[in-house]
Amino acid sequence: MDTTLTDTRPKFARLTEGKATNSWRAALPAVVVLVALVALLAYLASSVSSYSQKAMTAQRDAADAHAQMATMTKQVGTLQTEVTQARDPGRTTVLLAPASAADDSAKGKKKGADKSATATPTADTAWAAVTWGEGQGGKTWMRVQAYGLSKMENGQQFHVWMTPASGEPVDLGILDADQNGSAYLLTNNLPAIDQGKSVALTQDDSGAKKPGTVLAKADLPKLQPSASAAPAATPAATPAGSGSDALPQARSSDSTQQMHQKGK
Repeated sequence: MDTTLTDTRPKFARLTEGKATNSWRAALPAVVVLVALVALLAYLASSVSSYSQKAMTAQRDAADAHAQMATMTKQVGTLQTEVTQARDPGRTTVLLAPASAADDSAKGKKKGADKSATATPTADTAWAAVTWGEGQGGKTWMRVQAYGLSKMENGQQFHVWMTPASGEPVDLGILDADQNGSAYLLTNNLPAIDQGKSVALTQDDSGAKKPGTVLAKADLPKLQPSASAAPAATPAATPAGSGSDALPQARSSDSTQQMHQKGK
């Protein structure tokens, strides 16, 4: 007789499926929190990088602004110095007469001509007026106003040279003439006021290291540096007891002898 065995073992498929669903549901908040944390970290990293770039840009801008401020301060100081010197009459002003006329005048003086005669520049000749003044620290400055400067060719330039009492001539700079043939030049840090010999307007080649063709010149007068203010005299220390309550001091031996003679 056949016996049919019935599988009486419990089936756990439904229980397993239910537990898996419940576990996913329980892990879902953690996954969401983890994703949000990763997103937050990425946002913070991006923000830090952006702020770092902005900070670097701000530092560069601040450095540029500081450099511009320093340049502007230097320019303002230079302009103030130039304005002060432009208003300063200086110690002396000399006229640079045309070289040929000055030579003729010098020859005439040697021959006994009138010593008061001076060379008079004309409209078609180059001449200049040079004002010489003192600055701080014993240095001097020169202000040049030149006229009658023609257009230069072949790369040549107009220069002004100062010849000191000793040493090589000093180049005051290039004269850039305008359409009227006039030019202005201001130079600082020149030798002391008592070290000048002459000043000349020349026509030089570009990059010349010494004076070229002299167009006009003049001798500088003999001047002495301005006397510096003497320091205030320090009052002598008052001896102790020299006030109204001080005891009388002993007199000299001669005074003592006279007192004895009167008492006789």
